[in-house]
Amino acid sequence: MSKPLPMIELPLDWDEWNIDHAQRHGISREEIEQVVRNMPDVRQSRRDGKPIPDHYLLVGVTDAGRCVTVVVLYPVTKKRDWGVYELETARPVTAYDTPKRSSP
Repeated sequence: MSKPLPMIELPLDWDEWNIDHAQRHGISREEIEQVVRNMPDVRQSRRDGKPIPDHYLLVGVTDAGRCVTVVVLYPVTKKRDWGVYELETARPVTAYDTPKRSSP
């Protein structure tokens, strides 16, 4: 049985790497946070038809109406000398303009 889809909320786990990666695709940190705030559709991320554990697609819109897909890792796992722990936060991995679906 698969686990339920998570509720992704602000704040997100940011650092220079994921901010830079998103901006290479023309999506700003602010736009990613707008998508999260604007109640996106949450879907399990898949590769070759199989779910990718702890990776989710947030498909939504910015305040300006731009359709964006944000890929997040949730929950965030941190490793320290004393052990591993999970944070109830999401880490954006990348973001891109949502492809338009063609009409039949």
